[in-house]
Order: sequence, then structure tokens, then C-alpha cells
Amino acid sequence: MKDLKFKKLLDDQRSAALGKIAPVDDVPVGFMVLATCPLIFWLLDGTVAGFASALLIIGLFGVGLLFLSIGQKAHVAYDAAEVAARPRIPYKLIGSAIVALVVGLLATTKIAVPAIPMVIALSTFILCLISFGLDPMRDKGLNNPVTKLRIINTFLYQDFDDRCEELLLSLARVEDDDLYERTRVAVNTIMGLLGTIDAATPTLQRIAPSVTKLIDKMHFEVATLVEAPNGNVTEFQRRKFVVKIQTLVDTFETRARKSGIGKGRDNFELQTDVLFNRMNRYHAA
Repeated sequence: MKDLKFKKLLDDQRSAALGKIAPVDDVPVGFMVLATCPLIFWLLDGTVAGFASALLIIGLFGVGLLFLSIGQKAHVAYDAAEVAARPRIPYKLIGSAIVALVVGLLATTKIAVPAIPMVIALSTFILCLISFGLDPMRDKGLNNPVTKLRIINTFLYQDFDDRCEELLLSLARVEDDDLYERTRVAVNTIMGLLGTIDAATPTLQRIAPSVTKLIDKMHFEVATLVEAPNGNVTEFQRRKFVVKIQTLVDTFETRARKSGIGKGRDNFELQTDVLFNRMNRYHAA
């Protein structure tokens, strides 16, 4: 039974000792203070030096426990995330080393042979690693092609969304509610269509150049409107702007669907998704 547990501990796929998984979700490391309190009393010999040494040891031990706690919380968050980078600072490893150092220093106060406190400190360090595990040693999820594709698509979608929001903010300077509302509907149509694309497919990356050109043209039209002489937008400029924006969006919608956004799904399902995406953006606005 002991051999089985030891093999499970060092299993290559799921191992706390190798930093693959957090041993438990919540470790009350604060209770470890109680285990060392009797040893700290060894330092209280009635002298100022002894009292100062006790305070130093308690402070050092507290730092070790704090590092273990921070490292454990980071490890639990790492396990819960689909994609995560390894911690830059190995808090659990440092915390284990500090706790082992404290125990070793306490042992030297009662044991004259230096080798024995060193063995005790090393044993404490190993036990801490077994109890709390190492910090994650590699990035998680980035070697999965589907995950990488989803991350890229998410960034692409967010970039398009941000650029559309910038467009609306620029148009707001014209102070024309009708133009703003029409443009917002056009933006919602674009982002609604993009929102129906499965992030685990290369579709969004395939049509990204077209989307970029579309948004660039819309930004150009808005800039032309905003930079009108003396800030006066004529009725002809308004109609021209509305026609161009609507034409751009209609053309994009037609081409986007031909590019495969609705592939494998009937038109009713696609229209429903677009409608719900548009409604969600209305509520957010």
C-alpha cells in the first residue's frame, strides 16, 4: 500500500511532488505555527538575546508560511485554468526552504552535532515538498493546437470589438443620434455575425483580413464625417454616410456567410444566433 501511494505521488501525469497538481484545494498552513511553538520556547532562556532570537525565528517562519500559502493559491488557480503560465516566482519551493531552515536552526539549539540538524532540515524540506508539492514548472494548455487556436480567435474578436467601440466613440463627436444609432446597428450586425463563429475553428482567421478592411473603411467614413468643415454635417453627407455604411455591412454579411460562417447550420439557426448576439450587445450598451 505504501509503495502504491509513493508511485502515485511521483506519477508523471499527476504528481504533487513534481508540481503537476496541487495536493489539496485548501491547505491551512497557519496551523503549522502550532507545531513549532514548543520548539520556539527553547530560545526563551530569560535573556534579551534569546527573546530577540525567538522573535526572529517566528518572523522567518511566518514568511515561510506566507510563501507556501501564496504558492498554494497560485497552484490551485493554475489547476482551475484551461490555459495558464507557470509562476514566475516558485513561492512553494522558497517557502519550503525557509521552513526547513527554521527547523534546522531550532534543532541546532539543542543538538551539538551539526550533521543531525542538517538531516532534520533536509527531512523537513522533503516533507514540505511532499505535502505542498512543487510550483508548476511549465506553461499549461499552450501546446494544445485547439487551445492555441481558441486564444488567437479570442484576441482577434476582442480586437475587432475594441475597434468598433472606438469607431462609435469617434462618431459620438458628431452629436447626431440617428447616425449614431444606425452605425451602432451596423456594428452589432458585424460583431453578431463574428460571434456566431466557433472559436475552435480557423474560420475567423480566414476572414480576418476582410473584417479588418471593412472596419478600416468604416473608420475612414467616420473620420470624414467628424472632420467636416466647421463641424457642420450636411444632409447629403449624412445620407451618403448611411448608404456607404449599410452597403459595406450588407456586402460583408453576404460574403461572410459564403465563407462558411453558416456552414452546417440552417439559416434560421444562424439568424437566431445573430439576433441574440445583437440583443446582448444592445443590453451591454
